[in-house]
Amino acid sequence: MDRSQSRIGLTNWIVITLAAIAVGLLAKLASSSAVTAAAVFLALGSPIAFLGWFQMRLAAREEAEQAEMEDLARRRADSSLFAESAADAFPARRARMSFERWIVPTVTILMFAGQVAGTWWIYNLFKTWDGTLVDQASLVGASMAGIGLVLLLLGLYSSKLARYAGIALLRPSSACLVLGALLALAAAATSVGVYAGYQAWDRYLTAVCGVLLALIAAETLFALVFEAYRPRVKGREERVIYESRLVGLLGQPAGLFTTAAQALDYQFGFRVSDTWFYRFLERAFAWIVAAQLAVLALSTTVVIVEPGEEALLERFGARAGVLEPGFHFKLPWPVDTVERFDTRAIQSFNIGFESDPELDKENTILWTRSHYRKEFNLLVASREQATAATEGDQTVPVNLLTVNVPVQFTVTNVLDWAYQHTAPATLLEQIANREVVRYLASVDIEKVMSIGRLEASRELRRRIQERAVAARLGTEIVFIGLQDIHPPLGNKDHKVAAAYEQVIGAEQESQSKILEAEGIANEMLPAARANAARIVNEARAAAANKVGDAAGRAARFESQLAARKVAPDVYPARNYFETLRTAVGASRKYVIVPTNSHGIVIFNLEDKLRKDLTDLALEPTKPSGATDKK
Repeated sequence: MDRSQSRIGLTNWIVITLAAIAVGLLAKLASSSAVTAAAVFLALGSPIAFLGWFQMRLAAREEAEQAEMEDLARRRADSSLFAESAADAFPARRARMSFERWIVPTVTILMFAGQVAGTWWIYNLFKTWDGTLVDQASLVGASMAGIGLVLLLLGLYSSKLARYAGIALLRPSSACLVLGALLALAAAATSVGVYAGYQAWDRYLTAVCGVLLALIAAETLFALVFEAYRPRVKGREERVIYESRLVGLLGQPAGLFTTAAQALDYQFGFRVSDTWFYRFLERAFAWIVAAQLAVLALSTTVVIVEPGEEALLERFGARAGVLEPGFHFKLPWPVDTVERFDTRAIQSFNIGFESDPELDKENTILWTRSHYRKEFNLLVASREQATAATEGDQTVPVNLLTVNVPVQFTVTNVLDWAYQHTAPATLLEQIANREVVRYLASVDIEKVMSIGRLEASRELRRRIQERAVAARLGTEIVFIGLQDIHPPLGNKDHKVAAAYEQVIGAEQESQSKILEAEGIANEMLPAARANAARIVNEARAAAANKVGDAAGRAARFESQLAARKVAPDVYPARNYFETLRTAVGASRKYVIVPTNSHGIVIFNLEDKLRKDLTDLALEPTKPSGATDKK
């Protein structure tokens, strides 16, 4: 290895270091996450290029020293003394070996720590990305494109030189240059996309950089572990531990075929790489990939919109039309893009709770047990507290209430839904939350928990629909439900729902007692009123009977008195016999005839039979031979 080759390694280190500084300044100027991630990669590639250059320089000194020693050995007649002191006569070799034994692993460990820190930094950039525009995106894009072009040219030259000249120490820096060039060009394209309105491209490239750096860090860790235990074979070329095979695939794409050929040769036991089919694949691989990409691009020209869907067609990010259900053609991606929306399906979200699939299986819902993953408390007005509040009372007449409100809606205007707001679903949920809070703050807790649910559902649906129309969300509120309305569960020390349940139970028991007493009263009072009316009526009837009887007796007495005056002898006798008949009418009577009487008295002394025993209604017997006539 001559010094000119080591100077190429020095050039690689200087260029990648300057590129890292320049990209870092651009990242600070643009506030771009993707440009910052590219700067991290270039900064981590600088020590790799430095190690490669310094190790190339040591190798060049060792080769020069070896050539000098061989020349001296040929000139000396007796080389035994030189052979004995050969170990002390190669300081350049000792320097290289010491460098590879101590400096290279130490710097590689520091590089691994830097890669882990860089991965964490890029992750934080991705996590805190807020979608803001990149400042001076056009300037950043042009600058990154220029830096990427310089890095790409130098990296391709170095990789070709390392491949054909067999300079293994030049591969790590050339791979870092090519990777840095690709990231710089990708960041330039991202800046152009951000300038055109595609802010999300910046975040996507940041995520790709973070994943790639995490994989490189894992590879570095495995290389450090394997380096400690791998066997050393004298005379075999060793791969430096700071060289990444993953990055090397980008720096030398042909190395992928070389690795595959070696694996196939080892697997099948013969040189598969010498067959015509392998050589054909190696030559036509680029065309095969291009054909696959072309087929993939053509496949994006066909769009099938399912029933119940509507699709928005965009051309270079601008609205181009609305696609109804059916079969459609468009320009290939990324010229034309299609975004689908379910305009017939019922979509829903929940207010006041977060559902839990395990708890949703429970059929019994109790106030004292949580039946959702998380429930939120809302303020509700309290009429009782407002009525009972005194003049000096500072208590606000409100209560806390847990209300679970499922909201269902459909998309009626896909253009408003897609273009009027960045996150229409989130905005609709926020509107619904606001209207639910405002409505519950104006209604009584007792009413909304009992008879006011249907009215509350209708009012909330009307309010949310009006706000959605005013915001041009392009939605129709289909259903608003009020379910699982109950007091808050409370905590371990203050169980609000249980206490409220006891109060409600006591009120229900009191109401039950009142209704039971009213039932008994309703049962006894009519009976008492009827009994009193019966007694009064009976008394009135008895009084009327007695008055009538007395009047009859008085009239009869006057008649009897008049009859007595007319027949003073007959009337008393008649009354006497009438009284006697009445008194002894039902008794058996015996007549004693005096002995000096000559008359004949005939008595029928047979007991008279009961009339109902003799008056039997018997059908007359038909004479024999008689037939019924019809």
